[in-house]
Amino acid sequence: MNGKNTYTIFKQEAYQEFLRKNKLTKELHKAVNQQFKGFEVYFQPIIDMKTEKIHSMEALLRFECDEFGKISPLEFIPLLEESDLIIPVGRWVLDQALKAVSMFSNIKVQINMSYVQVLKTPALNDILNIIKNYKIENNQLVIELTESGFIESNKNFIDFCNGLKKENILLALDDFGTGYSNFHYLYNLKPDYIKIDRTLMKNALSNEYENMLLKHMVDMAHSVGVKICIEGIEEKEELEHIMLLKPDYIQGFYYGRPVSLSVFMESYEI
Repeated sequence: MNGKNTYTIFKQEAYQEFLRKNKLTKELHKAVNQQFKGFEVYFQPIIDMKTEKIHSMEALLRFECDEFGKISPLEFIPLLEESDLIIPVGRWVLDQALKAVSMFSNIKVQINMSYVQVLKTPALNDILNIIKNYKIENNQLVIELTESGFIESNKNFIDFCNGLKKENILLALDDFGTGYSNFHYLYNLKPDYIKIDRTLMKNALSNEYENMLLKHMVDMAHSVGVKICIEGIEEKEELEHIMLLKPDYIQGFYYGRPVSLSVFMESYEI
């Protein structure tokens, strides 16, 4: 495959990883074919810091199977994307999440959408059809997008985001500050929210320079009417320091871990 006069060093670890990837992909196919058996949508609260009440809940996909047990999303979601299984699974997550939020009148649901769904499916039509089915308000849905995967497909990305805006569906840019051209996207897409991940937050707590950068990022977002959500807050001390930056929303274990819908409904007064 690599041409003449070459050689390949065999590594047992790489081979085992290859076998696991193939087996897990087969398990994912089987789960989809069995009405998404093994998949479950969990929900994590996002807190409005002005009211200290739940503003929204993020829908987070989980997967478990007999062969491997519980699998980290960091492992199985890339496999869903590589195999295009993210298309049926993504629609299923949308359906489950919007069904869940239809039980509430005063909170929103945030759903991370894969670039594969945006580029290979009529994603906006899918969203609108499910919204109509559950009779919820369009602005009860927040679509989260990360810029990775969209760099080479900027027009598709922008057209989809403009469609969301036209339909009054809210947009959040996830993992802001960790990609290639975030400020450019702020100008082009005019998101409603940007989300700062735990890595950037932790760096800001331990480094004065990083703290100043994050402060300027928050101030800049606020100056153009964009709300800030800081993720990954786990301890009270972290919350106290981050609140000095005046974020709009906080998400993290400090306020609640991702849980099933039934546990979410039992745990929080909404």
